[in-house]
Amino acid sequence: MGYTDKFRAQHDDILQVAGEITAQLKANGDPAALRKLLSNMAGKVNFHLAMEDEALYPRLMTGGSAAVKARAGKFKEEMGGLGRVFTDYNNKWQTTAIRADFDGFANETRKVFGALAKRIERENNELYPLADKAA
Repeated sequence: MGYTDKFRAQHDDILQVAGEITAQLKANGDPAALRKLLSNMAGKVNFHLAMEDEALYPRLMTGGSAAVKARAGKFKEEMGGLGRVFTDYNNKWQTTAIRADFDGFANETRKVFGALAKRIERENNELYPLADKAA
């Protein structure tokens, strides 16, 4: 089992819930059900970020080469920005807000989920191989 297997599994869980939300958007889903899914996803995202901050980044920043440390530092800095965007998005779109502006919610969801999917792809393909080699 590789060092990053749990991180990759968390990515899969996050993307699975994002897919459920996206499907609900296409079906003009119930705002309360969407909010419940979004809360579920937020819990998964926050847990994942905490795991990275407490385990992955410290390992890469202290145990790797200068190149690995630089790459890990860049990823950590970038994630802080995306993490804030996701937190703001999650806080903004409560059930009443979704109900009041479904199209706005749908548009912002697509943007945020697109950025999150790109980030997950980069971590899986660029950052996690470094962590697996360092393990």
